[in-house]
Amino acid sequence: MKESDYIKSLAMLDLNLLIVLRAIDEHRHVTRAASFLGVSQSAVSHALSRLRDVFSDDLYVKTPRGMVPTPKAERLVVLTEPVIRSLRHVFFEDKGFSPAELDYTFRVHTTDFVENLLLPSILKIQNEEAPGLKVSFQNVGFSLPKQDLEEGRTDLAIAGFFGELPDGFYRQKLFLDSFKCAVRKDHPTIKGRMTLSNYCSLPHILIAPGGDLKGTIDKILAKKKISRKIVAGTSGFLAAGWAAAQSDAILTAPSKLIDQFESYLPIQSMAVPLEIPPITIVQVWHERQNRDPAHKWFREKLQLILA
Repeated sequence: MKESDYIKSLAMLDLNLLIVLRAIDEHRHVTRAASFLGVSQSAVSHALSRLRDVFSDDLYVKTPRGMVPTPKAERLVVLTEPVIRSLRHVFFEDKGFSPAELDYTFRVHTTDFVENLLLPSILKIQNEEAPGLKVSFQNVGFSLPKQDLEEGRTDLAIAGFFGELPDGFYRQKLFLDSFKCAVRKDHPTIKGRMTLSNYCSLPHILIAPGGDLKGTIDKILAKKKISRKIVAGTSGFLAAGWAAAQSDAILTAPSKLIDQFESYLPIQSMAVPLEIPPITIVQVWHERQNRDPAHKWFREKLQLILA
């Protein structure tokens, strides 16, 4: 018989009969078995009748000493013990989630900017709390990886450009970030405060994961009847900092990113001479993982890291 045929056959059986068999074997009396199970005597008698039909055997027979099992019943009790133990474990002995026992690779679609913010702290969590924790980062592109999240190939997507979410998805705010601009420390024309005129006169590096060499800033400038000159667009965030540190171009980027660049690159940062709406970075997941304890724990850790 094929596995699928076994499953279909099992679906037609009442597995509660195994519990009744176990109670009758323990108490060797229908009335006492019924009291133990909290059901009527007639219910246990009916179940025993069904068991006899299923197994084509009397199973338990009355004697002056009470009910005694047939050889068939003795074999069945031995076989059902591990089944009952497994059911008990499945329904009543779930230990709950423990980070120390975690053995899972979380797959996260995000930007190299967010990777850079998260990875050092994740490695610390791995070392101190969850040695079995592993994380695989993948580039998020410029849109929500909807199908990958739905089908479980990805656990989380983190970015600031997902917009409205489809049904069945959850989001959580991780942080709100403003913008700064940066040029190299020995820039020939920029010393300290940036004016809008200076800003527009410089060549610009644009972080453009979608490949378009125009962004929100260009729309704001267009309303003022002015423009800037974009000379290069990068698909990632980190390359833009290195390029700004080694050229006369200016970079406008989230403040957290500029602050990181300033700590290890020869750049100087300053306020953007323009009102730019802040960016909200969120993590997004599918409802299939919403209540999973390990997934919830990981989401909470990421929120704490980026808060």
